[in-house]
Amino acid sequence: PSARPVTLLTCSRSCAYSTRLQVPPFQLSAVVSKLQLSMMFTATAQDGLARCGVMMIRNTPIHTPTAMLYTRRGGCMFLTPDMMEKLRPEAQLLQVNTTQFLNLPSPEIIQQYGKGIHNYIGTPSWPVLASNRDPTLTEYLGTKPSNNTAAYMTIYTGGAYVAPERYMQAISAMQPDLFIALADEVPGDTKLKRVKQSVDRTTNWLGECIKIHQQQEQQQPPQQQQQEEPNHNTADASANPNSSGGSSSPSRQLFAPVVGGGIAAERARAAQAVAEKDVAGFALCGFGMGERASQRPELLQAALEHLPKDKPKIAAGLDCPDDILDAVALGVDLFDCSYPTQVTANGYALSFPVREDNSEQGSSTAASAQQHMDVDCGADDTKINMWATQYRMGKGPLVQGCSCFTCRNHSRAYIHHLLQTHEMLAGVLLEMHNTHWWLQFFAAIREAIQQGRLQKYIQWFKQGRQLLQLQQAEQ
Repeated sequence: PSARPVTLLTCSRSCAYSTRLQVPPFQLSAVVSKLQLSMMFTATAQDGLARCGVMMIRNTPIHTPTAMLYTRRGGCMFLTPDMMEKLRPEAQLLQVNTTQFLNLPSPEIIQQYGKGIHNYIGTPSWPVLASNRDPTLTEYLGTKPSNNTAAYMTIYTGGAYVAPERYMQAISAMQPDLFIALADEVPGDTKLKRVKQSVDRTTNWLGECIKIHQQQEQQQPPQQQQQEEPNHNTADASANPNSSGGSSSPSRQLFAPVVGGGIAAERARAAQAVAEKDVAGFALCGFGMGERASQRPELLQAALEHLPKDKPKIAAGLDCPDDILDAVALGVDLFDCSYPTQVTANGYALSFPVREDNSEQGSSTAASAQQHMDVDCGADDTKINMWATQYRMGKGPLVQGCSCFTCRNHSRAYIHHLLQTHEMLAGVLLEMHNTHWWLQFFAAIREAIQQGRLQKYIQWFKQGRQLLQLQQAEQ
């Protein structure tokens, strides 16, 4: 205790800034360990409001914008962990739903297992974000109303009231790298009075989640316990516009939910209420719950213009490529992979063009999409229906030019056969293709931002879709 403090210099990945921490020697090991587990975000390229960035999680760089692999009850719906590895390096992060670990298995079971969610689901090397809602399900549309102390949710074991204490108990047991606090989400057509209640409750619950998380950190075993907060050199820390000061507080893990239903003014009020909170980032919640697709850019912008620019943002529930492009252009960094999973569940293969040039997924993809956009068999300008009997003799891959495992090894005819015979392998191979395709879409977006031509890319993408839709209407 009488020894002089050690000066610890933390730098961003690009070494564009640094922060000095004065750490007592007996706390050095704990602080370094905590910093290694913390999330740090650095913007690396900017094009308007859109940006590319790097999130450092457990010393693993996550390149944004990107999509998190979707899981249900702890596992990808159609993929085993070894198949998930084949999606790297584009696949970088897993999303699990906290509410699916409230019962069967309960937080007590996960706690007794003792190794957190990473080892419990067999993905120890994957960074994990614990979300507050499954974007493909309707947990918040229950038969009973939520109240000021708890949200009523309908999960696969039945309906239940979930208070911040119970929610954070699950978070403590899961030990995710990042998590979204409990929110009171409402459908997009909810009346103003109820939406205001939702905003107020979510803001209050955020404060409770932060407080509970701090208490949980203090109760950890000594080798994991967060020790006394180190003293900061405020002059050095203030020079870093993207840093939250190197603190090992909840700001390194917790994302604040921003709700507001389908009302832009309430979205803005919700964002203002949490903008100054000491959090890692912000989660734009409540999308894909009945709002009109044409509303989404306005709702996103209403919230984003009030949030700090230097922290990452998550948006879940956006269910088409156009929504993703609009959100990226407004500054959103992280998305989910629920869209390709739902496409897979219905027996479709994604086929929309993702690149402008003549390379992989370029002009050959556009030609393939145009060729197979048959309205009579349920196809459209983004995907093809592999149930259709026209593919029972198809010798080519799902999409010409695709480099995924499925397209390199199997034909349309085989995928069609697996679907018709209800073989589980059909979903596995379709999910490999669809997730690969979705992640390649994000890789093309990052490339466009880095080259300063995102708006040109968006214009090309939407004009191409409009052309295919016109051709579809004429058929």
